Amino acid sequence: MHDGRRDGEGKDRKGGTDRAGKDRPGREGKDREGADPGRIDDERTNALTGLAPTEARDWLELQRVFAWHPQIVGDPIRAGVSPRRILRERSAQPPLMPASRGLASTGRDSGRQARRLEELGVRVLPLTDLGYPRCLETLTDAPPVLLVRGGFPMPGSDAAIAIVGARAATQSARAIARRLARELAAAGFVIVSGLARGIDAEAHRGALEAGGRTLGVLACGPDRIYPPEHRNLAEEIIRSGAILSEMPPGVPPRRSHFPLRNRIISGLCRAVIVVEARRRSGSLITVRHALEQGREVFVVPGSAEGPFAEGSNRLLRDGARAILCAADAIEDLGGRAENAAGPAFARTDPPLPAGDRATSGEDSDAGARLLECLRRRPATRDALLIQSGWDPGRLASVLLELELAGRIVLERDGRFHATWE
Repeated sequence: MHDGRRDGEGKDRKGGTDRAGKDRPGREGKDREGADPGRIDDERTNALTGLAPTEARDWLELQRVFAWHPQIVGDPIRAGVSPRRILRERSAQPPLMPASRGLASTGRDSGRQARRLEELGVRVLPLTDLGYPRCLETLTDAPPVLLVRGGFPMPGSDAAIAIVGARAATQSARAIARRLARELAAAGFVIVSGLARGIDAEAHRGALEAGGRTLGVLACGPDRIYPPEHRNLAEEIIRSGAILSEMPPGVPPRRSHFPLRNRIISGLCRAVIVVEARRRSGSLITVRHALEQGREVFVVPGSAEGPFAEGSNRLLRDGARAILCAADAIEDLGGRAENAAGPAFARTDPPLPAGDRATSGEDSDAGARLLECLRRRPATRDALLIQSGWDPGRLASVLLELELAGRIVLERDGRFHATWE
């Protein structure tokens, strides 16, 4: 809906007009009298952003003040009100909630802030910038400013899919998330997630394995990586994609930041895929945002036994679309399913010799895949249910056929083992 503006307006970053056709301050604008020495150094900031010096400073100050209240400033920004004017009018009103004031006062050492931004190559992307994601731009709570490390916007970002789920995910769910991301990235989709442990990390890794593009959305400032052990993963993401945050530099991850972050994850995407979520999983917040934003929600079915997939299975009960492979999601989104591989359970499994097939037809193929899986590693019924994406009845039927044929046995450890006769 914004293509016309993007093609012909807002080209001059040193002044002129923004994409809404409003006047922008140029280089002739000097620092305000009595400028706070804690503000970010203009010349360093300008080198990072391409914005006019005082404009860049004002956007960063706006970000610090309104990071917790983006809905307050969205409409004025879209109407062409400058960030400086918004800040001036805000200063005459009662202060915002303490949490927001805490963000506003974070990192007031301008020299240190500027050097850190410069070292990291962080780019300031305000709501009025031509590169600001169109899918986020229309949200009532769109971030007024994004801080970006890496290449963004990127090719294909209009066809992005989020993959989210549990931090403490089962091994089989991690494998499925990684495989889905690999297949979707190979089909040209940008994979978006939150760089968290578990499903998020596997989604990023799967996209990278396919040579695709992935986008990590942080719940802290862009100069921090959480969890710390994902620093190397973040650097890999930056080389072929990007990480971004709406939080000011220096802000640590806090529990209350993650729901805010989740609305950006869903807002950037055409669809959200949930792979294993407990009843109170934070990924269900992402789903709520996605539904409010009009995005598609897909769910990988999980075991009905145990708590690991209770939340995601409830989504299925409430009408979410079940998917068994990347092609299912691509087809629903109107894409070309032939670019994706088959079911996640079988994507990289080698074909079995004819002699290894238990019976004929579709169940024979299913039995062969299950048998090959168990030859690599014994597994419980729950693990097989998640890994295969089958309904419990079908899995029970295939397991029974393999047991009757003497191909597998259920041992006392609760796992099915393949026999080698």
